[in-house]
Amino acid sequence: MRVIAVLDVDEERLAKTGNDFNDRMGRLGRIGITLREYTKMDGISEYEYAAFVWNTELQGYEQAGRPVHTEMLCRSRFKEYAEKGWFTKRYDTSKVVFKKRLVSVLYAKWEEIKED
Repeated sequence: MRVIAVLDVDEERLAKTGNDFNDRMGRLGRIGITLREYTKMDGISEYEYAAFVWNTELQGYEQAGRPVHTEMLCRSRFKEYAEKGWFTKRYDTSKVVFKKRLVSVLYAKWEEIKED
């Protein structure tokens, strides 16, 4: 099984313990947790927003449209769709929740593909 994990590392706090990042990750390698790639990230993660509207047939909230990068745009699009009647009757547009999620993109180094 492969697990992808995102870590927040306080390098100053780690340094106060007399360790550095590579040392600590090396210790984890002894128990089967291997650091394959890492990069310092500042501002690479961002939020995306989406409206979720109550589906009366499924009795649950369902994402309406695709996610966007600002809350204002998300709310505006939902309002426009509702005003223009673009939702089918199975959606109760009086029941809407707006959600956000953090999106981070991680790229590993390119690896050459060996011919078999």
